Amino acid sequence: MRKRKYASRWSWVPMALGLLLFIAAAVWMVKGVQEAAAVSDREGLRMAQEAANRAVVSCYALEGVYPATYEDLKAKSGLAIDEERYAVFYEIFASNMRPSVTVVERWEGEP
Repeated sequence: MRKRKYASRWSWVPMALGLLLFIAAAVWMVKGVQEAAAVSDREGLRMAQEAANRAVVSCYALEGVYPATYEDLKAKSGLAIDEERYAVFYEIFASNMRPSVTVVERWEGEP
């Protein structure tokens, strides 16, 4: 059996193309996972904001007044927001005016 004289000259090309294709697929998958995580984070923040607003309206519908503090809101409505991940700002002007409830995502290093 004879070896071809020029057989090994271009033998690395299919392997290099396969490797490039694998790297491209891996990068594409990592980008997709990162985008899915970002969408999930935005959706979690939106859901926490909506839950807080629904709890405020529910308390007003049941009792006729808005809760005086965020702790009262949690106790009366059973609101459960992950306070390690989100910060909730509850500002009330008067008991008959709808309070301002703002939910923001905490930073990684924030206590």
